[in-house]
Amino acid sequence: MAVTKRTNKSSDLTAPFLNEKISPLGLAGAPATRRKFLTGLLAGAGSIALAACGGGGSGSDASPAAVADAQRRKAAESVSGTTVPPSSSITDGNGVQWTLSSGRVLRAGVNTKCPTTATLILYWNHTIYAENANGGWYVNQASVWSASSDPRGTSSSSSSSSSGSTTASSLFYGINGHMAWTSGIYDTMTAAQQVAILQDLGVTNYRADVADSGMAQVVANALNGAFKGSGISILPCINPMNWNQSSSESTSYAYGYQLAQSIAQVLKGLVSYIECGNELDANGVESTGAGNSPADYNPAYWPAFRGVIRGMIDGVKSVDPTIKCGVNVGIPLDYTALQMLWNGQTPNGTATPTSGATPLQWDITMFHWYESSGDIVRAGSQGLTNVLQILKDSFGMPIWLTEWGYMTSDTAAQQTSYVTTTLNEYYSLRDTYNLQSVLMYELIDMPGGDTYGLLEADGVTKKPCYAAFKSFTAANKA
Repeated sequence: MAVTKRTNKSSDLTAPFLNEKISPLGLAGAPATRRKFLTGLLAGAGSIALAACGGGGSGSDASPAAVADAQRRKAAESVSGTTVPPSSSITDGNGVQWTLSSGRVLRAGVNTKCPTTATLILYWNHTIYAENANGGWYVNQASVWSASSDPRGTSSSSSSSSSGSTTASSLFYGINGHMAWTSGIYDTMTAAQQVAILQDLGVTNYRADVADSGMAQVVANALNGAFKGSGISILPCINPMNWNQSSSESTSYAYGYQLAQSIAQVLKGLVSYIECGNELDANGVESTGAGNSPADYNPAYWPAFRGVIRGMIDGVKSVDPTIKCGVNVGIPLDYTALQMLWNGQTPNGTATPTSGATPLQWDITMFHWYESSGDIVRAGSQGLTNVLQILKDSFGMPIWLTEWGYMTSDTAAQQTSYVTTTLNEYYSLRDTYNLQSVLMYELIDMPGGDTYGLLEADGVTKKPCYAAFKSFTAANKA
């Protein structure tokens, strides 16, 4: 079927994935680009982040003073792998010194109350670890110590989450594409050509947006054709293009159920995972603040938000209960939305949500995180918010980062550096957080739109970051 640009009926908010611009609810002025995380959001200063699927925020949003401060802190940061002893101190990404004194771990000279007598402290991937004389390890995350293991000896095989699931290591390296589109570069590129590129990159998990059964059939044809036996899975992301966030919960549930059921019927037996929705929190559901308080969410839109996600999960499961369903948010600190869904809570305009709703649960916690949002394990102005730890502790499910990417304002060298650094960080954190898959956004630049790809819009010309991605996957087997 032909994919046309359509608009959400209730808000003139163009649908995620399939459109280039959004008109954010409650904000005046010209439409914003499809994804624009406002700098300062993570500091909790009351900014609103606007998001739809595709691409990271522009670096131009940062104030010169903020950029300069971040650069100073980054320059002072100790190298990953620094230990005390032999070094006398460790400087973290916020420019704060960590020292060891008589077995106590001190941050800026203040005892952090590590629960063990430490003989060594280690700085690894922006995180402080402490080891005792018996080889026991503890990690400091969000100013809290917890038992750990030596991060330098992380196993690359598998790890169990509290739900008992194991790390799907073969799916770790992923990327976003739009293979079901019937316009643009994906209309001219065959499934076999895409397979060849993905295999060259070492990618084994390919995310594709599907908005109806026709787009699902394109994916099914690829899975029965060029992708069969290729070692590459496809993650369909259901895009409820005609969702009305002003509708009732029951209406939204019925719509999500029917849509997901029609898509799952086409893909049954071909896929093991389906993502239910894309950044629906950005459709005015998160209406103020940073997203880390229930007070930041719009009570009027919440029932429809919960309803459409519930409907999609139930619709998929009605066709094949073995398919694992994932749910995501796109605004950096909107893990609070996931917590309220999971716990059966409803926002009411205050910091204390109303309980009593039907809890909504999923098989995989999915999340989006871009360079413009900082470091996912040290977010916020103080670098104390570990989003991966929050997701792990809140839900106990495997975690997939179904979108991550650089800023379009980056130079080619900065893009290359970011790809390598980020892959290295996520690779090292796999077992700690049961991080099963990380899918970069995106494979190919979109003509006249997003430019977050490893390939330019012609689908042929490789950016320098393409080689960086390929080199990392070749050297670090999942």
